Amino acid sequence: MVRTIKQLNRISNRTYPSKLCKKEGCKTEFIPTDGRQVYCCSQHRIDSNNDKRKVIDKFERNFTSRVKSNEKILIKIISSPFYIKNGFTHYVFLEHEGYDFETFHFIEYDEETNREIQFCYKHGVYMIDAEKKHFKITIKEKNED
Repeated sequence: MVRTIKQLNRISNRTYPSKLCKKEGCKTEFIPTDGRQVYCCSQHRIDSNNDKRKVIDKFERNFTSRVKSNEKILIKIISSPFYIKNGFTHYVFLEHEGYDFETFHFIEYDEETNREIQFCYKHGVYMIDAEKKHFKITIKEKNED
């Protein structure tokens, strides 16, 4: 690609050394109108920032999708006949449904047992018996802190 030099209109009398545009794939050399300017034109600045935001948005969408999936699994299990009858679920059921123990919004600790509760939105899960791998599901009410 051929390097070109762009001259932009000056607002002040200051002069700055020429720079290469920071947008990926652009080899344009330009004279900045401001010392902080790193793109040869506003469109390249917009495109570059959009590209950066896409990376962040992709990560957030992926996380949100996994948390929603975890919450759906907890809702399904908590309304199952086995859970209603026994008041707990086995690790095997959570694993079979595809529950991801690494993905959750926040952690709280049960006041009585001091056990860690991992919450996905308002549904939380915690282990009640490590040997038998039994888990209990809890629902956080809106007025709780």
